[in-house]
Amino acid sequence: MKKNTLLFIGILFFSSLIFSCKKKKNDPASQYAKCPLLSVDGPTGNIRNYEWVGSKLIRVFSRDSIPTVVIFRYNNKNLAESMEITTEGTAEKYLVKFVYGANNIITKSNVSINGIQFMTNEFVYNENNKLSSIKTTVELFGRKVSGKTRLEYVNDNVSKVYSSINDELETIAFSGEKYDNKKQFFPEVYKTAALGFVGIANNFFSYFGENNMTAGKVYNDKGKIDQETQIEYLYNNSGLPIQSETVSTRGGKKSVEVCSYSFDCK
Repeated sequence: MKKNTLLFIGILFFSSLIFSCKKKKNDPASQYAKCPLLSVDGPTGNIRNYEWVGSKLIRVFSRDSIPTVVIFRYNNKNLAESMEITTEGTAEKYLVKFVYGANNIITKSNVSINGIQFMTNEFVYNENNKLSSIKTTVELFGRKVSGKTRLEYVNDNVSKVYSSINDELETIAFSGEKYDNKKQFFPEVYKTAALGFVGIANNFFSYFGENNMTAGKVYNDKGKIDQETQIEYLYNNSGLPIQSETVSTRGGKKSVEVCSYSFDCK
């Protein structure tokens, strides 16, 4: 979903929560459970720290722009049941609660700020248990807006995402241009976390696939390119990244950022 109401929410509550370095069935065990991601470092020092209890990621502290803390809480099946986000210097608390259906698949996410629910996402999956469409409802300042999001895949990765508001025609929102052949190295719970943001931001869709995106585009509400991103990863022999270089272009301005990654391999 896009347009004025949702962009307003995104500007206020999402701009500092980007998890990537550039600024199915739910299975709590990741391929890299034995090598959990511990930290990400950028040109000016540490960007992000990850705190684990066993195979569960419970806390992320981010210094991308505004210091932000993300806390995950789990149910008795070791599935993430909520995600709480707070930022330094503000009293707002962004809370996402996940609702599970059959086969431990998330069917809905309810999003609130300071205890007031303002957004609901309802999820539909294809025959391969991949997310195929989303219905988003936002109620804010006495207004109610509904929208739909539709995902397309190529080789198990998200290739195109289209969205529409109310009864308007859909427009493209995201395109995953290229992916590498390595398994996604970010924690598995990132895919769950992304389900809490799909109604207000388009740069989380690459997490729903199998591999790491190396080129992608985010579009504005008119279907025009808003941001282009290219990422080059340097991997070790275990298929985990040592370093990445991200080139982002937005509004005619290009930025380059180099990051390094630390894992705790058992």
